[in-house]
Amino acid sequence: MRDDSDTIFAQATPPGRAGIAVIRISGRRAFAAPGLFGCKLPLPGRFCVTKLIDGDGGKLDEALILAMKGPKSSTGEDIVEIHAHGSLAVTAAIMRRLGEAEGFRPAGPGEFTHRMFANGKIDLLGAEALADLIDAETDRQRLQAWRQRDGVLHRPVDDWREALVRLAAQLEAAIDFADEELPADITTRIHADTKALADAMAMVLDDDHEGERVRAGVTVSLVGPVNAGKSTLLNRLAGRNVAIVSSQAGTTRDIVSVRIDLDGVPVTLLDTAGLRDTDDMIEAEGVRRARNAAREADAALLVIDSSSPGWRDELAQLQDLAGPSQAVLLTKRDRLNVDAIPGVTRELTAIADTARLISLESDTDGGGLEQVLDLLRGLVVPVNRPETQTIITRARHRHALARAMEALRAADALDLGSVPELAAEEYRRAADSLGRLTGQVDVEELLDSIFSSFCIGK
Repeated sequence: MRDDSDTIFAQATPPGRAGIAVIRISGRRAFAAPGLFGCKLPLPGRFCVTKLIDGDGGKLDEALILAMKGPKSSTGEDIVEIHAHGSLAVTAAIMRRLGEAEGFRPAGPGEFTHRMFANGKIDLLGAEALADLIDAETDRQRLQAWRQRDGVLHRPVDDWREALVRLAAQLEAAIDFADEELPADITTRIHADTKALADAMAMVLDDDHEGERVRAGVTVSLVGPVNAGKSTLLNRLAGRNVAIVSSQAGTTRDIVSVRIDLDGVPVTLLDTAGLRDTDDMIEAEGVRRARNAAREADAALLVIDSSSPGWRDELAQLQDLAGPSQAVLLTKRDRLNVDAIPGVTRELTAIADTARLISLESDTDGGGLEQVLDLLRGLVVPVNRPETQTIITRARHRHALARAMEALRAADALDLGSVPELAAEEYRRAADSLGRLTGQVDVEELLDSIFSSFCIGK
């Protein structure tokens, strides 16, 4: 159980040998921390360079000390930062001295941000955005996190909650004067406003989960028969040899994964075992895992050898196996008779809109690889919309917003003149769902889950 009366401390920079290590201290005793090292506290908002003395009176380090007075600090509490040399010995000695002092204790994961939330410096959406920013691998993830941090979802949620308050106030008239006929223009206006509010939420929800794709990434399985070129393709996409390539069938027996940045979306590619019947127990397990990957991945790229006489039957089986998001890649185009290529291309296009016929090993100009990337782009972000239109980045956001929209639809379907109390309850449900988005309602379990994913010192 966290005790918010404690003064917490943690190393805010990565542990290990470095030029500088930042030790962050927050709480009501933070301003006493410099005295533990025999130095004075600088004025709030100022910093000083001073010598740190250890518990035996010896010189510990020369460091920069910065003080920030609450509530005008990042956590809303008094904060002191010690910017010391980043050696293991120095940071360990500072942390040990703080840990021995009364009222000080090491911070838990995300506890500094938790105090920011508790002291009104950040809302739940902002805390999630901060976590996303820390974890960002691509520019698109970084920009999306900053948009969320700047209130791209918070602002409309606040507007919707205000609209709900106005609707609830209008309903009060129907409840207070239940014995009287509610004017038709009032009920018409309430229904119109309710529908408009629900439609606005529905428009935001209709984004093909693009924000979640950018934030969490997408998994694409490379699935196909043996020796179709899956491992060669994985190596080409990764830009290095991560999978063993061999002419011997059944070389890949376990799933090999590679993470790439595709237009700002992190994509995990899964190279799977070639699908075939086999008596080899290990290869059979690889085939089983390949089938699971085809079904469970976000998308599947079906990779088939175009020079194989049975490629049509193999494609039909794979299309039934994979999920709805799939694309087709016929490889080894260079092995086909030149006269046969146009016919195969037409036939392939008729079978699947998202399909390509390419070479891999013999494609020195990179044209084939670019076609593969085009296929992957279609699988990863199939919608064509400006990035600024997507404001939902987590399943939690989507669930809360969908609940609010459903409650508004239910309220709109009611007869306000006869059952205004039921409509008021639906408005309350909608408001509670929106409140959970920003952390105004029932968030304790969410807080523990969100902040536990932060690093120590944040």
